Amino acid sequence: MEPNQPSMGAGIWAHSFEEDEGDIQVYRPRATFPFPPSRRGRETLEFDPAGRVSAGMPGPDDRMMQRAGSPGFDVIEAGPDILKVRMH
Repeated sequence: MEPNQPSMGAGIWAHSFEEDEGDIQVYRPRATFPFPPSRRGRETLEFDPAGRVSAGMPGPDDRMMQRAGSPGFDVIEAGPDILKVRMH
């Protein structure tokens, strides 16, 4: 996340790829959103209380793995139940 981006608060957001709009990716709160089943797994963005963000992805055995490096993205829209981003 760029330093001038708004903080999303602590929590894990999962990619709701069914809702993507072109190059804009949609994320929903993993703990509360009723995602439909998916065979491909869901990438995540995790925000810690200090405002740092890390990205996760499903591994070969479906357990989540941390993606190397810090993800770069611009926040397009942010609300309590939706996060739209454009990745760099």
